[in-house]
Amino acid sequence: MQTRMVCLVGLVMVVALGGAQTRSQSRSTTQQNDGRIPITQAAQELAQKFKVQIIVDPALTARVTPAQAETLERALDELTAQTRDVVWRKVYTNKILGAEPRHDQVLEAVRALLNIDLGGVMVVNPRTATLNSFVANYPAPSNLEESLEQMQPPFNAKPLYVILNPKPVQANVPRGSRTEQFAQLQQQLLELMAKMSPEERVQALRIGMAMWMNADPELRNQMIFEGMRLSFEYWQSLTPEQQREMFEMGRKFFQQYFGDGTGY
Repeated sequence: MQTRMVCLVGLVMVVALGGAQTRSQSRSTTQQNDGRIPITQAAQELAQKFKVQIIVDPALTARVTPAQAETLERALDELTAQTRDVVWRKVYTNKILGAEPRHDQVLEAVRALLNIDLGGVMVVNPRTATLNSFVANYPAPSNLEESLEQMQPPFNAKPLYVILNPKPVQANVPRGSRTEQFAQLQQQLLELMAKMSPEERVQALRIGMAMWMNADPELRNQMIFEGMRLSFEYWQSLTPEQQREMFEMGRKFFQQYFGDGTGY
């Protein structure tokens, strides 16, 4: 019984330490301001300044110094020059009344076009007498925007601006049993969080906590009890010396973040 009580106290301390570390990271982030901001935020500021639409690949997590150039194109050059393998492109899409292309569709199409090796290709469907065509590095006429809406099919004369890494996204589909797939997804999650800025990690943890609280209550309670059971089993598998070391480490962390408790 005493061992179970010690384990329960340990669990409570772990949860409390997790919250304390998150708050500490947030404070540290606030204090350490080097002037850089997420590239998505920098792009949004440019979009507001120049009254254009800029789409940034959500996979980009780089932090950049806000652009100071007086023209949009030079400002976009400044942002992408700070990030490896990232480019920006001016994009025109089909003109469809009452519809806007989804951002993920635009990003996927741009990345696909940038990675076609052939200089030109036409794919014909004889059954429908239609074709899909692609021409690389075609010289853009000086009056391009004036002629876009006269084309068949017509294109929007107002461009979108896209910031992305043109390299194809590598599909990393988990394989094996469900347990093995879960382990692979956990590894991917750790690798992703390692690439995040402190602000992004805090935001991701908040989103994760919200998802956890919105999960099915029965499943959530089951997972809590399973986690507690596994924690008890793990604690009991430790030697007395390992238990003392872990308890002492938890006590020191608790004192570091919350004091010795004498003020309560």
